Amino acid sequence: MPRLLPVVALLAAVAAVPAQPPKPDPKAGGYVRKPTRAETARATLAGYGLPTLEGTWHYAGPFDNANKVALDTAYAPEKKVDLADTFTGKDGKRFGWKEFDGFGPGRVVSLLPLFPDDREHSVAYLLHEFRSPRAFTLPLSFGADDTLTVFVNGKRVLLEDHERAAEPDQFRVEVEVKEGKNQLLLKVGQNLGGWAVYVNPELPSIVPEAVRKQLDRDFPKAVAAQTPSAPNGDEAAHYKLVTVPLADDCVLEVGGLAFRPDGKLLACTRRGEIWLVHNPTAAPADIKMTRWAAGLHEALGMWVQDDKTVYVVQRPELTRITDTDGHGTADEFTTVCDKWGVSGDYHEFAFGPARDKDGNFFVTLNVGFGGGHQAKAPWRGWCVKVSPDGSMEPWAYGLRSPNGVAFSPDGDLFYADNQGEWVASNKLHHLRKAEFYGHQAPLRWLKESPFAGNPDKVASGMLYDGQRGPEGGPSGFPQVDPPAVWFPYGRMGNSVSEPVWDTTGGKFGPFAGQCFVGDQTKSTVMRVALEKVNGAYQGACFPFRSGLQCGVNRLAFAPDGSLFAGQTGRGWGSLGGKMYGLQRLVYAGAEPFEVHHVALTRDGFDLTFTQPVKPESVTPRAASVGSYTYVYWQTYGSPEVDRRAEAVTAATLSADGRTLSLSVPGVRRGRVYEVRADGVKSADGRKLLHDECYYTVNQLRD
Repeated sequence: MPRLLPVVALLAAVAAVPAQPPKPDPKAGGYVRKPTRAETARATLAGYGLPTLEGTWHYAGPFDNANKVALDTAYAPEKKVDLADTFTGKDGKRFGWKEFDGFGPGRVVSLLPLFPDDREHSVAYLLHEFRSPRAFTLPLSFGADDTLTVFVNGKRVLLEDHERAAEPDQFRVEVEVKEGKNQLLLKVGQNLGGWAVYVNPELPSIVPEAVRKQLDRDFPKAVAAQTPSAPNGDEAAHYKLVTVPLADDCVLEVGGLAFRPDGKLLACTRRGEIWLVHNPTAAPADIKMTRWAAGLHEALGMWVQDDKTVYVVQRPELTRITDTDGHGTADEFTTVCDKWGVSGDYHEFAFGPARDKDGNFFVTLNVGFGGGHQAKAPWRGWCVKVSPDGSMEPWAYGLRSPNGVAFSPDGDLFYADNQGEWVASNKLHHLRKAEFYGHQAPLRWLKESPFAGNPDKVASGMLYDGQRGPEGGPSGFPQVDPPAVWFPYGRMGNSVSEPVWDTTGGKFGPFAGQCFVGDQTKSTVMRVALEKVNGAYQGACFPFRSGLQCGVNRLAFAPDGSLFAGQTGRGWGSLGGKMYGLQRLVYAGAEPFEVHHVALTRDGFDLTFTQPVKPESVTPRAASVGSYTYVYWQTYGSPEVDRRAEAVTAATLSADGRTLSLSVPGVRRGRVYEVRADGVKSADGRKLLHDECYYTVNQLRD
């Protein structure tokens, strides 16, 4: 059994909230195996004298959550925590904090018995106070039904907005525990149906590495929640973050970003304005902003023609906007196409446009949300093609919330979709004419499309390694075109946005030609490396940069090779503390040690690194592989089902030291393969900045 590191051996045992930590036990520590991963983690933490989240929990509620207002409403408990406080909540009810008998970490606990008369459209707070003998970073794992916000010592560290049954390890976040007293506050929202929550600590980095690896061997990481943060280094050392100062009267809820030929940056907003950023890559003090246009209806994308003209997608139309006299503000607004429908449903967003080499525009249209039919208006849930003359052609269908559409450098069209009904998790699709992408609501308009009744498009509806819902699957649906990449929900974002490709030729570091995708909830940027197998796109997604100030809704590469991130949080919720803004990622010149890309082979996977690998680090346990699939059904999102640890029978390093070949027998189509190379080190002894990636298999090598 591993011994304690000297610094950890002095930790005191903490299980509840004593006035003072108990005296340290120098013999404490070591791995304590229990029947489950959750129990094992807590027992091992207790042995090292670290908080376990066991002990007394309190609850307060219910507060109102009609129309999900609680997501954007800071009720009294999250402003100040005092167990003596009383509150006025839903329907004028008065209540205070009460002990939550029976609640504790490591199991899904229903909140419904606490509120027998308020089982719908409510929100409750759960509080746990604990002491720690030292400051450290603690990973926490959560699950929730329906929405969850997490605060640690008054700072919001997690916001999850979804409608699905609570399960263990749906998402994870690392929190900063301070020496002495700490407060963990959970805000759990309820819409309809179940109302439950799960929490459990994981092993932090201050626990010896051998102990953490033993936990992963006994309970493989393929079934554990992870976080898209850098476990082994400082992301900022490689990509620094610069915040762009905003004009005093600017509420920059970014819906679109695009550079003009003159190097100035245009940003359209959800509030219907377009702002012009002068000197966007200069020092913050030299940046200036002017309002270029106003009066639009929730502008969520733009395409720049020249220094005077831009095309903008509003909710009801594609508009050409021009500064005809060159005086610095738009003065001509022309409707190019308004042939898609709008019913007034708040969820009927419109995204784009992407433009092909022939001058055609492509716009992706959101479905409605909940209640009645989700495609009440024509072509909702479709991608439509708008010709230069303004005529519109329905192009592809089955989209849900396609927040971002763009062409790759090779001229292929892609869109990013968000988890929901008929969408198991966030995903990136190669968007092709007449293909069906899974959501059923747009089928309402299929009969009016140019390819109605195409017999080649009708199949069984099976998808994702043959997994279908308990009702047997939607027989008779068109055949679903699978995504090029699945983003594991929670671990690789919650609300993906527009994809962009690095065409900087190396100015942005070692990932030229790869795709970058923002996440609006997690306030992160992710990386995608695609390949074609038997003519079909597939590939891997990687964590890239976390810690942005607000949800990343749009990305745009600047002429100098830096990457701008346009941000918004209102209504949708995001981490970071800001409701809107503009930040810039700049390559610092220090090349990170990362998995550059993953390629499928006949025998398994090839991992190619940005730098040569230390041969001595390549052992049978240097990398691990797990896999899972999803269920295709109407339920909001899907759990990761049929999760399994895959055997790695051989690991071989190439002659140049940059490619690690893993033999993984039995790779199957329709599955996501989680690859972890946490034992691999660079030639100079560094660990990977991010040691996780997720490869989606659609085709196998011949």
